[in-house]
Amino acid sequence: MQERRERELVLAPNEFAYIQDTTKGHINCYVGPNKTSLAQTDQPVLFNPKSKRFQDVELGQAVQVFATAPASWYVVLKNPAKDNHHPRPGVASTLIDLEVGRKLNVPGPVSFPLWPGQMAKVIEGHALRPNEHLLIRIYDAEAAGRDPKAVLARDDVAEGQRFAAGEQRTIRGTDCRFYIPPTGVEVVPDAQGRYVREAVTLGRLEYCVLLGEDGRKRIVRGEAVVFPEPRERFLLREGSPKLPALQLRETTGLHLRVVAPFTEDDGAEHKEGEELFIHGARLIWFPREEVEIIRAADQDLHEAITIPRGEGRYVLDRVTGEVELVRGPAMYLPDPRRQALMHRPLTEREARLLSPHEPLSRRPKLSGEAPRVEVASGYAVEVVDKGGARRVELGPTSILLRFDETLQALRLSTGRPKSDAEILETGALQVTGNKVSDVVEGMTQDLVRARVTLTYRVSFEGRDPSRWFAVENYIKLLCDHASSVIKARIRQLPIRTLQAELAPVIRDAVLGEKPDDGPRPGRLFEENGMRVYDVEVLELEIEDEDVRELLTLAQTEAIQRAIELASQESEVARQHQLEEIQRGVQREKHQTELLRLELEAERARLGLEREAFEAERKRAAMTLEGELHEGKLRQRAKEASFTLETRRAEQSLALEELRARVDGATRAAEAWSPNLVQALHRLGDQQLLTALSENFGELAAVEGRGLLETARKVLDFLPSSAAPTLGLRPPPE
Repeated sequence: MQERRERELVLAPNEFAYIQDTTKGHINCYVGPNKTSLAQTDQPVLFNPKSKRFQDVELGQAVQVFATAPASWYVVLKNPAKDNHHPRPGVASTLIDLEVGRKLNVPGPVSFPLWPGQMAKVIEGHALRPNEHLLIRIYDAEAAGRDPKAVLARDDVAEGQRFAAGEQRTIRGTDCRFYIPPTGVEVVPDAQGRYVREAVTLGRLEYCVLLGEDGRKRIVRGEAVVFPEPRERFLLREGSPKLPALQLRETTGLHLRVVAPFTEDDGAEHKEGEELFIHGARLIWFPREEVEIIRAADQDLHEAITIPRGEGRYVLDRVTGEVELVRGPAMYLPDPRRQALMHRPLTEREARLLSPHEPLSRRPKLSGEAPRVEVASGYAVEVVDKGGARRVELGPTSILLRFDETLQALRLSTGRPKSDAEILETGALQVTGNKVSDVVEGMTQDLVRARVTLTYRVSFEGRDPSRWFAVENYIKLLCDHASSVIKARIRQLPIRTLQAELAPVIRDAVLGEKPDDGPRPGRLFEENGMRVYDVEVLELEIEDEDVRELLTLAQTEAIQRAIELASQESEVARQHQLEEIQRGVQREKHQTELLRLELEAERARLGLEREAFEAERKRAAMTLEGELHEGKLRQRAKEASFTLETRRAEQSLALEELRARVDGATRAAEAWSPNLVQALHRLGDQQLLTALSENFGELAAVEGRGLLETARKVLDFLPSSAAPTLGLRPPPE
């Protein structure tokens, strides 16, 4: 039962399926709504559009839907039926004859099943905006020729318009807003599969270039919407077909080549192959088909080069071969038709002459700038060209060398003494303040070899500065001649004289004798205008060590004697000054002593007067003080007498009271033991002493006596038993 159910084909409306009879090979098309039980010999199949073959599939996979195109869509049907009808719904239709290889464009709305072997593609109708277009291809010229207006979507097409198979046309959005191709026409998709293509919309200062398959170019300026012809393509730059118009300035130019003859608006004719260079006059430039741009370094515009002040550039004339030096400041725009910037290669020797202090590793071999030479103050350089012309430039200045110019090199000896072992090559000559150091070796009259270290001060004179560079090695000329003169002069003198008068001897030999009223004449070299105007003698060195020691010893002794003589002379002068000073000191002391004696006499007189005054004052004071003291003593005596009388009365009362107490205590103590009696006596003595201190202390102070003496004087009844307690001896009886 389950197997029977699986062999039943049930089709809904709008569905169809292909069933093949495996015994006969016939394929029937079942169209829904339909229900059919399949025999064992029936096999569901599908048609593969790519391989164009039928493939066995499961029953469920064999069910297909109708080719349906709604309104504004269309169906591209391949291999249509000859009578152009389709399988009927609800029945199984046997395969009919098909027009294999033909295509029909069926506009919607439409829906139909497909015969076995038919292929259908449903495509949406093409809506176009004004800046969009379609590329169509004629695949059936006869069918397309039946309605050329529908093919080209224009009403201005002639009725007899003919097409060729494979012909391509452009349907523009400005001519047609919606397009469904008729039979015989297909819409060609782009590389991304899109049917609708965008046109290029150009702004006012934009243009585009279209290149046809025949090699012709078409240039369109903005503002415009550009639709390419079927056989044209846009030339892209950086991925964009829109190119900006070239904006020219005074510092930019455009190099063009004429590829086809043309005549400009002003009547100027240009022939093929002619080169043009425009700049500045036309601020905005659009290209044209007759010319092409000769680019410079991947740029359309040629830019002017900046030449700052004090710098320059070499410009080659392509016609004459002359190289011109253009000096700054300038914004220089060379005409590429006949001018080109030139680079000057510098050899290592030339670079070393131009920049003697810059390492060769850092110095460029090629320079886009003209070599600049900075000539310092007091220096000069000679510039020579390949034609033999020469000129001398005096510093301070800055010069730019022309393309064929270089500096005249001077090869100078170095070392001390000067030699050609190491030659210094330079292009600068110091014409003022030049100093040349050298060592001259010679032999004196007494056969002593000596070395003189000296420095020549040199300047270059004359109206013709080119003479200064006439001698390539002026140092060798100077040192050779001067050393020969110095050696000859040294040969005439003994070593002692030479050592004592070294500087004058050398100066006289080289510079000439000094006149009375002016400087030395110096030594002039006619060969190059060099004048030695001064010589600095620095050192004399004697090569023989023994002679040098003897001379040193003699010189030391002479110096010692001179020092001793100078010391003695200085001592005499010093002693004379000391004596003068001493006499002056004595005179000043005498004057000081006189002043001192006068001052002491005056001081003594004043002292006597002051002593007399003080004595008188003291006598008066003592008299007054005595009177005051006597008054005080009398007052004190009165007070003391009164106090004494008062004290005596008080003490008498106190003693009477004490005596009464003592007697009472004695009587009371007679019944006591002897020890108790002794203790009581001591207690009584202590109380007596306390009472005496309280009563006689001030009196003793007034009289200037001791307490006990005062008490004994007043109290003659002081018991003898109290003496040990008071630390006194008892009074004699």
